[in-house]
Amino acid sequence: MIPVEQCPVCKGIDLRPFAMNQRSQQSLHFAQVRCEDCYVLIAEPQASGEELDRYYDAVYYEQMWPDPETVWRNNPQAYGRYELRLMRKMWSTWPPPKSAEAVEIGCGYGAMLEMLEKLGYKAQGVDPSVRAVDHCHSRGLSATVGKSPGLPWPPASFDLAFALMQVIEHTSDPLTFSGELVSLFKPGDVIVIAAEDAGTSQYFTERLLARLRGRIPRFRSSTDHTFVFRAEHLKKLLLDAGCDEVREQSDVPEQESLHWKAYKGFFRSIACIFGHGEFLIAFGHEAGDRGIGKIERGPS
Repeated sequence: MIPVEQCPVCKGIDLRPFAMNQRSQQSLHFAQVRCEDCYVLIAEPQASGEELDRYYDAVYYEQMWPDPETVWRNNPQAYGRYELRLMRKMWSTWPPPKSAEAVEIGCGYGAMLEMLEKLGYKAQGVDPSVRAVDHCHSRGLSATVGKSPGLPWPPASFDLAFALMQVIEHTSDPLTFSGELVSLFKPGDVIVIAAEDAGTSQYFTERLLARLRGRIPRFRSSTDHTFVFRAEHLKKLLLDAGCDEVREQSDVPEQESLHWKAYKGFFRSIACIFGHGEFLIAFGHEAGDRGIGKIERGPS
């Protein structure tokens, strides 16, 4: 495990305890701090690079998501209702071309790749899991084993580059990840990042009661998430990586989950007033030309 001394988003050093569980062999992380300058949530201490590689190579899909058929039953419906619907709505004034070359970072079992193929895009993906990539191949989808930093394409290879839920939250360096993602798409085209919303990742009443008792609240976001963001964090990451324009939105599901039922009434109303939903999504666009190599790529 690696101690965290500085926020990777704003470089702040005022990091205060936010949530904690008992340490478990099944959890990648067990404690969070919050940056008091920008309010991003950070796992602290963080899993090392070796621990992350071992977890995503041998645990994440093999033990936590071992059944691709279940994922394929659930994900297309969720993507159509939330991410894909917002993607097509929010890039309306600068959409990718109809036969766009698209790449998904963290493609998993490939549900979104197939949805984009049916819309006419030429889609391919990358994922660190051999199991996930093999399943993509079994469905006739284009995918390769890899991870960021060190993605296997040169800059400006795609019209649409995106990473949906459960990807940027897992990275150890979100700024490097965003920079590499931005480097992949051609000037004038689109980048999309979706993530869990830090504004609603904790139960307000539970946090309040824990604080009144002088305790640290429980770790309620996924313990394999290294970071939990707000919309302004994704916007800053994309602008810092070179986008000229960024649009972001936090969305409330059409069909309520148990999480949202806990927010009914007053607390859910407050969350909505401040623009928080169950997940958030950001769209980046770069209007002009950029020099190849503007975004430095990290070591593989």
